[in-house]
Amino acid sequence: MILRALLYYLFAPVTKANVNTCPAEGVDLRQYLGRWYELARFETPFEKGLEEVFTEYRMQSDGNISISNYGRSMADGKRREAHAIGSPADSGRMCVSFIPWLRFLCTSYNILAVDEFYRNALVSNNTGTCLWFLSRCPQIVPDDFERLKSEALRRGFDLSALHYTQHRYR
Repeated sequence: MILRALLYYLFAPVTKANVNTCPAEGVDLRQYLGRWYELARFETPFEKGLEEVFTEYRMQSDGNISISNYGRSMADGKRREAHAIGSPADSGRMCVSFIPWLRFLCTSYNILAVDEFYRNALVSNNTGTCLWFLSRCPQIVPDDFERLKSEALRRGFDLSALHYTQHRYR
């Protein structure tokens, strides 16, 4: 999963035209910490075939954020995980690296929208080739999901290829 992510970010498609990936203003990364469930995404090579995806963000003593991504492969049922370090850049933006000793090989993680209670979020990279709909719960209130979709559309994202993440907990 880490190698796929690295290759994708190194050779990712160029910026999508007319897509606004500027992070939301006033995002408090400390409130953003914790577990987020992926509800929908643009399919990427490093997440292809994964369902039950969630991510945990934890503040480290050095001010960086440890990021742990988890998902279940639908091909073999095995749990997959990838770990990264996020360096806060400015409000609503982190520079994320999956290879700690090559921190200069990082990608931008932009929080495009988050509700006032930090229950739902919309996230992208700088190029607009990645998009994630996140929630603190594996299911989201339909009106909240529609608000995130409206924000993505307002920013110029084409949601026709959106993959809706399945969550089945036993």
